[in-house]
Amino acid sequence: MAEQVASALSSAEQRLWFQWQLRPDGAEYNTPLAYRLTGPLDVPALRRAVDELAARHEVLRTRYPATGGVSRHVDPPGPVPWTSTDLRRVAPAQRESRVGEVVHAAAGTPFDLTAGPVFRAVLIEVGAADHVLVLVFHHIVVDGWSLEIITRDLRDLYTGRTPEPAGRYADFIAAEQRMLAGPRPARALAFWREYLAGAPAELTLPNDRPAPPNPGHGAGAHPFTLPASVLDTVRAVVREQRVTPFLIMLSAYAVTLATTTGSRDVVIGVPAAGRSGTGTENTVGLFINMLPIRVRVGPRTTFADLVREVMASFVSAYEFEDVPFQRLVEELAPPRTGDRHPVFQTAFSYQDGGGCGLELTGLTAHRLAVPGGTAKYELTLDATWGPDHTAGSIGYRTDMVDAGVAALIAERFCHVMATLTADPGCPLGSLPMLPPDEAALLLGLGGQPPLTTEPVHTAVRRHAVERPGTLAVADGDTALTYEHLDRAATRLAGELTGAGASGPDAVVAVCLPRGAELVTAVLGVLYTGAAYLPLDPAHPVHRRRTVLDEAAPVAAVVTSAAYGPDFPDHPVLGVPPVAGNPPAVPGARTGGRAYVIFTSGSTGRPKGVAVGHAPLANLVAWYGRTVGLRPGDRTALVAAPGFDASALEIWGALAAGATLDVAPPESLLSPVELRDWLVRRNVTHTFLPTPLAERLAALRWPPDSALRTVLAGGDRLRRPTPPGPPFTLLNGYGPTESTVAATYASVDPTDERAPSIGRPLPGVRALVLDGDLRLTPVGLVGELYLGGSALAFGYVGRPGATAEKFVPDPYGPPGARLYRTGDLVRVRPDGMLHFAGRNDTQVKVRGFRIEPAEIEDALRGQPGVRDAIAVVEPGPGDDGVLTAYLVPSGAVAPDAVAPDAGVLRRRLAEVLPQYMVPARLCAVEGWPLTANGKLDRAALRRDATELAGHRDVRTLPQNPMEMLVAAVWAEVLGHDAITSDDNFFDLGGHSLQLMTIRDRLARDLGRPVPIVTLYEHPTVRALARHLGQAAPGRHEPAPTPARESEAGLRRLASLRTARGRRSER
Repeated sequence: MAEQVASALSSAEQRLWFQWQLRPDGAEYNTPLAYRLTGPLDVPALRRAVDELAARHEVLRTRYPATGGVSRHVDPPGPVPWTSTDLRRVAPAQRESRVGEVVHAAAGTPFDLTAGPVFRAVLIEVGAADHVLVLVFHHIVVDGWSLEIITRDLRDLYTGRTPEPAGRYADFIAAEQRMLAGPRPARALAFWREYLAGAPAELTLPNDRPAPPNPGHGAGAHPFTLPASVLDTVRAVVREQRVTPFLIMLSAYAVTLATTTGSRDVVIGVPAAGRSGTGTENTVGLFINMLPIRVRVGPRTTFADLVREVMASFVSAYEFEDVPFQRLVEELAPPRTGDRHPVFQTAFSYQDGGGCGLELTGLTAHRLAVPGGTAKYELTLDATWGPDHTAGSIGYRTDMVDAGVAALIAERFCHVMATLTADPGCPLGSLPMLPPDEAALLLGLGGQPPLTTEPVHTAVRRHAVERPGTLAVADGDTALTYEHLDRAATRLAGELTGAGASGPDAVVAVCLPRGAELVTAVLGVLYTGAAYLPLDPAHPVHRRRTVLDEAAPVAAVVTSAAYGPDFPDHPVLGVPPVAGNPPAVPGARTGGRAYVIFTSGSTGRPKGVAVGHAPLANLVAWYGRTVGLRPGDRTALVAAPGFDASALEIWGALAAGATLDVAPPESLLSPVELRDWLVRRNVTHTFLPTPLAERLAALRWPPDSALRTVLAGGDRLRRPTPPGPPFTLLNGYGPTESTVAATYASVDPTDERAPSIGRPLPGVRALVLDGDLRLTPVGLVGELYLGGSALAFGYVGRPGATAEKFVPDPYGPPGARLYRTGDLVRVRPDGMLHFAGRNDTQVKVRGFRIEPAEIEDALRGQPGVRDAIAVVEPGPGDDGVLTAYLVPSGAVAPDAVAPDAGVLRRRLAEVLPQYMVPARLCAVEGWPLTANGKLDRAALRRDATELAGHRDVRTLPQNPMEMLVAAVWAEVLGHDAITSDDNFFDLGGHSLQLMTIRDRLARDLGRPVPIVTLYEHPTVRALARHLGQAAPGRHEPAPTPARESEAGLRRLASLRTARGRRSER
């Protein structure tokens, strides 16, 4: 018979039991002890000692059945589960690996808390005098203090000594229940409410991967060791500041987290012993309580001051160590995302000395590290402080943190410990927080010398001499060989020179559509030494005249007299015919400007960017080398004349001796038309605006396509190339001010991370800086600055704007410049750049940082949605409104029906946190594009139609299962009206109430309901749908709709009757 009758659980046991219910097949709460025992081992004595250990401590014989509500049952003393493994016959070369496998299996096997046991032992016989002992406990019955008691008692029991009297965990439970019934919890909650007010809801760790659809808790760990020199400086700070190594390391970890996340306010979970009551010193059990320690890291604060602030913060929090953390969560109801831990997602664990050492007479016992199979928190720093050696590890959830990031954090922590303890009186903002290797990585992005300085028009003339008959430009029925192109361009250059339009100070406007004449004209202008100014004839007259006023060209080359009135004060020329011998033209100087491109300005006035010959030459040399461009290849001219990508298209082809094929206007009407034209013309390489490239990649391609590479640019690439296209997709990034392309990456279709913008081109230097022009740590978002020889001269006639955007390089030689892109990026541990958005459109809602790409991916996965974009638009007051624009998958059909907003929101709520579900859903027939092929974001609101189904409509339960779930929720949560879209946690629900709901639903349905089901489906509709689809157990009767309806109506009726009686009192 049982030693005790069923009794209630402690708060700590309830918390661990609930976590186990969520993942009964997980081992993240297994607590192993493993020792290498060298010497003559008395195995029977060891087995007796282990059995007596469980007999002494009743908690080691406890199980937690869940019939009629969870309770704890203590079984009578008996043998502890014991497994012996003999490895003596295993080959010596394989023996150690087998030891590791057995230890790992023992530590990673889950426990069944309902049936028990919660403690097991494994003995591995490696040799005659060589054994490994593994003791594995579930964390629900032990904590760190308990393990010290266990190892001490095991020592005494093995040698026949009588250990000190053991305490009873049941006594602690009774004392805790008395405390919780008194006034102390209310005082604690008042403290925590004030203490955590305004604290960040979540820890933002670097992660380029999308959130996993089925989160796991796989564990990884990166070890570190603090060198002796750091231990000396720590001891000095301990003496001078009268603090402990624990406080120093906790403060340094807070600084490391602030450096890693960019947040000066961090919350760290720190374990407290929870043994403030008398009689707990020799009691085995789970007493530990997690305390959320809040640390504010200011740049003007010295480390000495920070340690004192952390000490004061910890002391004030420690006053309430006996009030369970779970009570705090239940009462404060902090925002929660998926299965992320509430309040804090990182923990700090500190141990003074070796800890849990085992001393057995006649044996040498060495404790073995047992790698964990699962992780409790997203990030955990475990540190052991010793007199001569301090080591630890950064533990992490493998589905949330990359191994490279964990290694980086470990390196940062060691560097921060060394830096801060060496100069504790210096303000934190004045100290170098980045390890030397990381700083070198950040300073070494790019900076390679340019590939060439040969001007593009010199290369074209060389090809005209070497291969005069090679086709240079194909434009419908017009075909220009390199000889013909050179002759026509030279004739135009002569006419321009005769009109006084030549030399490095001159700018010549070229107002021509895409085609052979445009190519001839810009080449002719370069032959004169002047810079060309491309104007798109399709642009409004007002814009063209504004550009002309800004650029002040000395002449213009136009397609016909129709454009003559645009240039009343300039010589106007047409493109001359190829026939005839061109006049000699003086050799052009190549150190000045090659072209001037106007971009949209933030003030509403376009700005002219003057780009030199050297950056242009380097760009086309990079493009030719990267894609393997050579004579015989064909490239496409797709970009409009006013788009800087046209410079890459024109000169990339001609400088390589390839053929430039002009895409006819009709081929750009749809991705299908463009694909067919590219295949028909045997185009081998092309540039495309990103939205168009994404659409093209999604098409089916014939096997005989000649297309080898597509360079996408001009907008954010949102998803990798799907398998199937015959070409390699290059993701290019670069503002006009850095000559079209500054970075690029080859897109890997198998990479689950968001596409990277890669690394800088040769001749380009990239720096990611914060607002004070300091290096932004790897993984943290900062503004991208570009430098090197690829920069433009500046803005034509705008010295103020040039000085504002082109700033001195604080990390370069005298005279070096940087261009402030205004784009937000982060550097990955591998040195690749990840685009994160614009610094003036950073997305944040209700204090949560939003990754639009995650919302967009979720929308694209919904039926009826072809593509999506998420943005934050101005809303009432200071709040932004999260808005999603989507293209229905049937948008091209005349009878297409837009998706239902309510359905979309419900489905999104099943895969996204509630705060990431857009408040507005709008549909457009297709993405509006600018004249240059970029997404026209300003036109989205104008062209979009908000989907039907207002976000504030509250839907009552619609079917018997929804009625049943809503009725149970209403009864347990104390709410009068539960709707189908209500979220359990948003209504203030907590884990203990989930247990009650589970039991009542199981009773009404006549079948078990796993607790994890309630956790994973937090809305009434989602839970009802899942319960309706779930198959009943093998021996359970399937519930009928009538039974569900009857149960739901009965609960609703009884609930309303009870509430009505209360209202009458």
